[in-house]
Formats: sequence, structure tokens, C-alpha cells
Amino acid sequence: MAKDPEKRERARFDFMVDRDGEAAARAFAQRCLNQYAAAIREADAGGNQYGDVYRAELLASIRFYEQLLPEQ
Repeated sequence: MAKDPEKRERARFDFMVDRDGEAAARAFAQRCLNQYAAAIREADAGGNQYGDVYRAELLASIRFYEQLLPEQ
């Protein structure tokens, strides 16, 4: 498995496309993007610190998904 978070997310996304198709993979990507952003917001608000501990990885993954899923 790739150590670079963006490469890891690319590999996960490609796996999902192969397994479930493009539409399902994009829906998965949107859910990940929302969950990762929520984890960071929660940590910033003093809640669960998962988003703080994994902040760099989550931000890299968010960047990948934002490029993959441009606003419509």
C-alpha cells in the first residue's frame, strides 16, 4: 500500500471503480471527503481528536478528492 496519502486514496478510488463502477466510486469519494473534513472541524472545535492526530493525511486525502470531484 502506498505511503503517500494521495496515492493511497487514488489506489482506493481505482479499486472502487474496478469493483463497483464509476458512479459508486464517486459517491464513496464524496462521503470520504465529507467525513475527513468533518473530522478536522470536530478536532478544531475541541471534540474528538482523530482529525488532529491524522490532520496531514486527512488534508492530503481531501486535496485528492477535491481535485477528483470538482464543484458542479
